[in-house]
Amino acid sequence: MALSDLESDLKATAEDIAADASQLKALEEEKAALDPEDPRVQELSAQTERLARRLVPKTVAEREITDAIEDTSTG
Repeated sequence: MALSDLESDLKATAEDIAADASQLKALEEEKAALDPEDPRVQELSAQTERLARRLVPKTVAEREITDAIEDTSTG
C-alpha cells in the first residue's frame, strides 16, 4: 500500500476514533447528570459499553497502520 493511502487510512481511523470518543463522553455526561435510580442510566450504560467495545479494534487498526507507515518510511 502506498504511503499516501496509509496516511489517508490513518486520518480516517483517527477521525472515527475521535468521533466515538466524543459520543462516549457525551453519553457519560448525560448519565452522570441523571439520578442513579433513573431507568435511563441502565440504557446509557449499555450504550457506553457497546461504544467502548467498538473502540478497541479501531485503536488496534490505527496502531497497525502506524506500524505500516513506519515500515514504508524506513524500508
